[in-house]
Amino acid sequence: MSDAPAHLVETVIRGPLAVLPDGPVLADVGITSGRISALAEPDSLTGRQYVDAHGMVLLPGGVDPHVHLHTRFGQWLTSDDFWTGTVPAAFGGTTTIINFAIPQPGETSLEAFNRARLEADPNVAVDYTLHACITSNRFEESLEQFGALREAGARSVKVFTAYRHTIGLSLQQVDAVLRHAADHDLQVLVHAEANDLIDAGIADRVHAGDLSPRGHLISRPAAAEEAAVRRVAELAIAAGSRVFFVHVSSAVGVEAVRSARSRSDRVHAETCVHYLCLDDSVYDRPDGELWVCSPPIRSHADQQALWQALGEGVLDLVSTDHNCFNSEQKFRFRGDFRNVPNGLPGVELRLPAMVACVTRGQLSWAELARVTAESPARLFGLWPQKGAIAVGADADLALISPSASANFDTTHMATDYSPLAGVRGTGRVVQTWLRGKTLLDGDSFTQSRGYGRWLAPH
Repeated sequence: MSDAPAHLVETVIRGPLAVLPDGPVLADVGITSGRISALAEPDSLTGRQYVDAHGMVLLPGGVDPHVHLHTRFGQWLTSDDFWTGTVPAAFGGTTTIINFAIPQPGETSLEAFNRARLEADPNVAVDYTLHACITSNRFEESLEQFGALREAGARSVKVFTAYRHTIGLSLQQVDAVLRHAADHDLQVLVHAEANDLIDAGIADRVHAGDLSPRGHLISRPAAAEEAAVRRVAELAIAAGSRVFFVHVSSAVGVEAVRSARSRSDRVHAETCVHYLCLDDSVYDRPDGELWVCSPPIRSHADQQALWQALGEGVLDLVSTDHNCFNSEQKFRFRGDFRNVPNGLPGVELRLPAMVACVTRGQLSWAELARVTAESPARLFGLWPQKGAIAVGADADLALISPSASANFDTTHMATDYSPLAGVRGTGRVVQTWLRGKTLLDGDSFTQSRGYGRWLAPH
């Protein structure tokens, strides 16, 4: 740890268990001009103002790399925008998000990327960047825009192997994306579900007269995830492209990722908080439509396989795939899973839920910091500015009261339900800082619309 002259330290966070890249230590953390300026022995730093954090845990502000804010999917518009979606992020200790710029009908990838920036810049409460997306919409034009996307600040592009009737791509198109992305040093994110298996699964459920939430689960088997991961991984390895598999949900999906990673260090993957904290019993609830998402939430055995893979590093990080709808939207076509908007609200819940997992002994504080901050910052070009408690890094921090009861029943998200309602645990975010300024103090959000900034990944 290093000290700094007293006159340089504006704010001192005194005595927390600070989770540094090398592990947790009791320390004073000094903040000056929006950055971490000093790390020192507990109660040794002096500054202009102090935060008493004895008995608390200080984490790097969360980096959530998988968020859908102010996004239209067919007839459905998410119930949040860049303001109502990022304020809850701060309540959940997340200080950086990466949103997806999905082209709308008639848009190219570059047009969607630039539109998303214009929508986000005046509204975000936390710092952000964007993933570009390439869909079947104006595919060839978008493919030729990869150089321009890099100039605009994109370092990643997403493809969908499902949803072929709307935005999804054929494997031939995915192969073209992987090769163009390799030429332009863009990482390719993949929603990996085999479209043919899903179409067959849906047809089977229609024939069986089962359009219930559990029918949704049955229609999207884990085999569809496994097949798509294996197919795309082969193409990515042949193309020399960096590939990142989003929202891995199953044991067989994990094994497909494990196999690919054994052959290439350019293969990475995530899972999501709802796959780690819930199982498929949610689809048997009377309001099971609330948990309709793709891929669906799977069995307890799949959940255990995800935890094991996370501990082994086969899965790099935990995101949310935040895709916020309210119960009215979810229930509008109740009894027909084909028309229920897919997705769960979660941007506020990820870090608190993972903190509860630490207090239950499912992972350590160091592992928590790695999977919620360090790994996403490293993989998406934001390290070392983001993702760590280290001298010189942005003072993006989340202060945790480890013994306080967690509350997953009510949230600040733009919806009327919590997918983790009923889950119990301890550990609560009590303060959040972004670039040295307090965002959250207890139950109060303290900054204004647009305080968040655009980040240019490297």
